[in-house]
Amino acid sequence: MNPSDQPDDDPATPRGDKGRELVPDAWRAHDDTLADDPLAGDAPAEAKDWLADQRTMHGLLRAMHSQDAAAREGRVASILARIDAEATAVARRRWLVVASAALLLATLGFWVVLPASLPTAAAAVERAVVELSRDVVRRFRVEVVRSGIDGRERAHHEFELAASPGGRFRLEGRLGFGAVQLGEFTVGSDGAEVWALGGNGAFKMASPLADKERLQQRFGDVVDLGYLDVHSLVRRLPEDCELRVVGRETGADGRPQLRIEATRRSGDARASLRSAWLLCDEATGMVTRIEIDGGAAGGRRLSLDYLGEQPAGLAAFGRPW
Repeated sequence: MNPSDQPDDDPATPRGDKGRELVPDAWRAHDDTLADDPLAGDAPAEAKDWLADQRTMHGLLRAMHSQDAAAREGRVASILARIDAEATAVARRRWLVVASAALLLATLGFWVVLPASLPTAAAAVERAVVELSRDVVRRFRVEVVRSGIDGRERAHHEFELAASPGGRFRLEGRLGFGAVQLGEFTVGSDGAEVWALGGNGAFKMASPLADKERLQQRFGDVVDLGYLDVHSLVRRLPEDCELRVVGRETGADGRPQLRIEATRRSGDARASLRSAWLLCDEATGMVTRIEIDGGAAGGRRLSLDYLGEQPAGLAAFGRPW
């Protein structure tokens, strides 16, 4: 008889007429597929083959889908190692970029903090001339000190000067000879005529600017009129003197300034000064201080300190009478 001809309800026959396996409930009670111990001794003898097949199949499935901790840890460790390696590589590349940028900035910063090369004296003075040529009135504090051959101070005059291009200036102040202080003294020029007023009006004189040398003789050692036209004074320096930039300084306002020295050319009779030095604002080119050694016997020093621009309309350069 073929297995398919056996009745479906025969408990001893594991197959039915439809070809599928029929397992009695009594067998299933012994099918503990998660157990690793041997088959229980009370399992029916005819069920042991089926139970062995079950356990074999489930064992294979368990092996295929095992949650092996060691293998899992190995896989996790491998993944983490790759992540760490990539992170290290990324960090290395990042630090390489940062280091390169830092090196570049350090290099640039090094050049920034290095002092820039000093401009030529001719260029610095030319900038000062251009700035002084602006049609504005500028104020200066003027100090004239005269010393004797013995080095002792003989005269000390202090003035305030208003100057503008075109030979226009007005100098006002007091004359001092040792312990003697004289009254107000004023000298000015409107660009065509130079004049002087002193002694509360007791002394006055005027002369064409072209004839200022005659007037200069009357002033003696008080002041050299050629120094009061600041624009013309600075403009003539390259003609009368050897110029050189000797350094860079910081002014009282914290701004960088160039120090320029001027030395009279040997045998040049046109120059009325022995030596001079200037401080020029490096940003604007403006002269902030001029100090002149007049070369007189014993020594005569004239200094001009820039005080700023004067509002238009306040300076009167013509003679007051």
